Amino acid sequence: MTDPSNLAPSGPRLPDASSRPPDVAVLQLRLPTFVRKNPHVWFAQVEAVFDLHRVTSETTRFRHLLCNLPPEVADEVADVIGAP
Repeated sequence: MTDPSNLAPSGPRLPDASSRPPDVAVLQLRLPTFVRKNPHVWFAQVEAVFDLHRVTSETTRFRHLLCNLPPEVADEVADVIGAP
C-alpha cells in the first residue's frame, strides 16, 4: 500500500514565496496646492509630506511633483521636466 504522505499533491500548485514577484505598494499622496506667489513654501510642504510618508526615491518624488504641478507652471519648467 502507498503511503499518502509520499504522494504529490494534485491540481494547480501555488508558487512559493521565493518565486513570486515582489509586492508593490501603491502610495496615494495628497500634496498641497501649488502657490505661485511663494513656491519655496510649497516645496518645503511637499518635502514634509514625502518625509512623513517615507518617500525616499528621487524618481518617485519627481513624478509626484510633476503630477501636481499646474499645467502653466509645468510649461514654464518644461526644460527641467525633460530630464529628472
